[in-house]
Amino acid sequence: MAKMKVAVMDGIGKTSFVEREIPKPKKDEVLVKLEYVGVCGSDLHYYETGAIGNYVVEPPFVLGHEPGGVVVEVGVDVTHLAVGDKVALEPGKTCGKCDFCRTGRYNLCPDVVFFATPPIDGVFQEYVAHEANLCFKLPENVDTMSGALIEPLAVGFHAAFQGEAKIGQRAVVTGSGAIGLVTLLALKSLGLNEIYVVDIMDNRLAKAKELGATAVINGKHVIVIGFGNW
Repeated sequence: MAKMKVAVMDGIGKTSFVEREIPKPKKDEVLVKLEYVGVCGSDLHYYETGAIGNYVVEPPFVLGHEPGGVVVEVGVDVTHLAVGDKVALEPGKTCGKCDFCRTGRYNLCPDVVFFATPPIDGVFQEYVAHEANLCFKLPENVDTMSGALIEPLAVGFHAAFQGEAKIGQRAVVTGSGAIGLVTLLALKSLGLNEIYVVDIMDNRLAKAKELGATAVINGKHVIVIGFGNW
């Protein structure tokens, strides 16, 4: 069978490339040639420490759960996707039967199986076979790099929704890494009037300003006493 390259975590701080067989999609799956996979903070944490809470890496392990790519093969039962479609992949497979799944809150499914969460391998590799219903076709004007960013963007929107952000409000985003920046973008899209971003790294703050923050604050140099009548 044809082979693909896979980036494997061999131990804490150790990674190598190996060859594995390209998976064959099941009847309800598609085979996706991955073009971009984001590097999440959880990937870095697993790589640097070998664990997050009760989830412990047992090498060899594959990291990565923010993928975008192109469909290259479809299972016999798949009708809504075709070869050549650009897709973003939902990294969590859920049961589809519990109350959470049936009421649209599948992110709370107790039986979720998530890419790059031990013992489930992630997708720092060239191809992945994934359930077609968890692969979302991208519009023509959205490339696969943007597709790989949809998962972290969803985190930003979740934060905004949890904070009940509404048009006309003001907000502070603490941290301007990737998640902080997509939270900024989510808040802007919801119509907030003022969004302040706090970090201790000037280059990150510059990016936040570039993306539309009202103002940025370097926390190393400022002591914040209060925010007045917020």
